[in-house]
Amino acid sequence: MQPWQVFQAARKYLGAGTVACIFGRATRSAYDWAQDPAYTQHRCRSPLELLHTLFERLDACGMGYVARSAIEYLQTAIDDVDPAKIQEPLPTIVEELLEDYRCLAEFQRAIESETEIKEVQRLKRLAIDEIERTVARYAKDQEGN
Repeated sequence: MQPWQVFQAARKYLGAGTVACIFGRATRSAYDWAQDPAYTQHRCRSPLELLHTLFERLDACGMGYVARSAIEYLQTAIDDVDPAKIQEPLPTIVEELLEDYRCLAEFQRAIESETEIKEVQRLKRLAIDEIERTVARYAKDQEGN
């Protein structure tokens, strides 16, 4: 994935204003960073590209370990996924949809019974993962058509 694609996704899912605010820039910058360089004359280097340059220069002067430490720090923003826990889509879309309902019902029960927030967040993640598997099953089925 290219830096502009990262910012395109961030803009789509977080909103341009939020992305710009995170970096202390005007909203226009979020749009600039998300432009495909193949189709724009106005090119603006994104914070991700600037970090890349910083890491390259640190590495060139023998400080690659600092760049690697920074990357390790950035990784702490993302939940770890245990490859052993990755589930393949169920055999049919109907089975997937039924599993979606089961996960959402469990999530709903937790909220209705005022379960502690950590558990509700865990159930939210499980429901989202299940819906993503349903979409994967659907996409696979569509490829066959």
